[in-house]
Amino acid sequence: MAGSTEGRVRFDSVGDALTHRVTVYLGGPEDGAELTMEYVATWKEASDFTVAAVHAGLAVTVDNRIRPGLRRLPRYGLRH
Repeated sequence: MAGSTEGRVRFDSVGDALTHRVTVYLGGPEDGAELTMEYVATWKEASDFTVAAVHAGLAVTVDNRIRPGLRRLPRYGLRH
């Protein structure tokens, strides 16, 4: 089961820890961002996504401030 919980650390379906929060800012990272989306991801997912997102012109931050209720980073990138 993807995103299962063992104690306070969540894990993905292959046992990698979901330890990073990925925040995507549409409209810029300032307080006036038009849309802000937050996701939880493994270190590798966060790293790969950040490279692709910055290359596409998106503003992204990554930190370890995960909290309950964050959705998983979409497996195949952001879609609208």
